[in-house]
Amino acid sequence: MKLTFRYPVYPTQTQETTLEQWLAHLCELQNSARHDRKVAWETAGERVSCNAQQKKLTVAREKYADFRGVPQDMQVCALERMDKAFDGFYRRCEKGAAKKGYPRHRKRIKSMTWKLRKYTKVVRRKTKDADKQTIRVRENPIRETAWKHDRLKVPKLGEVKIYMHRPLQGDPTQVTLVKKASGWCAHITCELPDTPKVEPTAAIAVDVGTTHYLTTSEGEKEDNPRWYRQAEGVLRKHSQAFSRKKKGSHRWRKQQHTLALHHERTANRRKDFIGKLVYKLYHHYQNNVLVAEDLSVSNMVQNKHLSKSISDASWGIFFKWCADIAERDGLHFHEVDPKNTSQTCSSCGQKSAKKLSLSIRTFDCQFCGTSLDRDHNAALNILYKAAAAFRGERWVTTLYEARNKNEARDAGLIEATQLTLFDALNKPKSLGLGS
Repeated sequence: MKLTFRYPVYPTQTQETTLEQWLAHLCELQNSARHDRKVAWETAGERVSCNAQQKKLTVAREKYADFRGVPQDMQVCALERMDKAFDGFYRRCEKGAAKKGYPRHRKRIKSMTWKLRKYTKVVRRKTKDADKQTIRVRENPIRETAWKHDRLKVPKLGEVKIYMHRPLQGDPTQVTLVKKASGWCAHITCELPDTPKVEPTAAIAVDVGTTHYLTTSEGEKEDNPRWYRQAEGVLRKHSQAFSRKKKGSHRWRKQQHTLALHHERTANRRKDFIGKLVYKLYHHYQNNVLVAEDLSVSNMVQNKHLSKSISDASWGIFFKWCADIAERDGLHFHEVDPKNTSQTCSSCGQKSAKKLSLSIRTFDCQFCGTSLDRDHNAALNILYKAAAAFRGERWVTTLYEARNKNEARDAGLIEATQLTLFDALNKPKSLGLGS
């Protein structure tokens, strides 16, 4: 398992100038690697490998001084990034995807990465067999100090001030320096042992929306902050001021930085809200299973009436962070098929005869008379679908309908009435999923 820790970095003015020069060089290197692959395919129909481009890099470093001025580890990572982009392009072509996503020419890049190397360390041990033992240890990128700021070791640059507000965990493998509108930050990736999964004992399902951010299967709702819409007025003011400046002038660059800082702060508020919400669903509510719908957000944002609200909610980040926190803490997260979750009664299992529009916020069942909030009803159906996957004490990847009509008929029940398997779902804060 890999975890990435982000820390603010405070380079000096001279160090920042050098880092910006390296970013410009790495951008040109990536574009050159892209052009090399494009020409090789158009002329000879061949694919250039990353290993071949790294050999050309070695020759260029021996010939040109500007190549030797940039750390080789950063250049290799830039070539590997371009190789990864072309691998994804070839894979989408083989699958016949509608959008192939050919790697584009980059005007600028805002990050540089280097991998931490391993070195041989001799450990002295007083044993009968051997007094020395040779082990491979990865270098530590951080030098701790007695002051507020520690030091980050950057190749060919020296030590840069870094604020370690939390200790590193695991074995650090690579470091990425990112330039943002608010300043520089370091992303340190560490390898940790996988956390074993806990026994699934308490589950909760969520149904996301735009009116309320989500509704749980217990009927609780979370308000939608709408961070982008709240800041839309200030954004319009900054955009108008930016359009009035002469392009390339000092005031134009200053207003451009103000506009970028506004977007970054809005994104930070949204991410802070989502992170706290995911933590609350798992740990504050004491649930070790979280279930949601497997939504195709990229297709949903094509709705011209709801695209801005869906993008502002960032459901994709919410689902991704649910899965990441579940993997980190040994919990469970699963997504079910969203088909008919809002059109089916959670009490009797009958599908509504008439399709309910989004304006109808209350689900009224014509068969059993159940009247329930639309999102609460959908969250219960999501939980029931997940409960069906726990039959036979195992979690299956393909989820089916929670009610088996054949079993209900054999048990003497009417149509899709709930089986005894789902009686535990009616109890708050508990779900016997392992029995």
